[in-house]
Amino acid sequence: MNDLAKHVEFWDEWKLAAVAAGVAAPLAELGCEVMRTHRKNRWSKDFLGVEDDGPVMLEMCLEDPAQAEMLFLENLHPYDDALLAAARSRLGLA
Repeated sequence: MNDLAKHVEFWDEWKLAAVAAGVAAPLAELGCEVMRTHRKNRWSKDFLGVEDDGPVMLEMCLEDPAQAEMLFLENLHPYDDALLAAARSRLGLA
């Protein structure tokens, strides 16, 4: 087996750590997607999702899951007004 097959990306490690810490799996997946998208799209370090943001993102998920979810969605879908409005309503943030 080669070493590439064993490689795990930091966003996948973050998701596993988040679930182990008590974050709901869907929210952990959403946070993972923020980190993966940040890396794949080469967003600037000013955007949420660099590897160093992991501890802060985890803390946000544990302290206020609804706000964390909203922030993650806003980062992933900044121009999808319908999706963001529906999420705000569903999360009680409207």
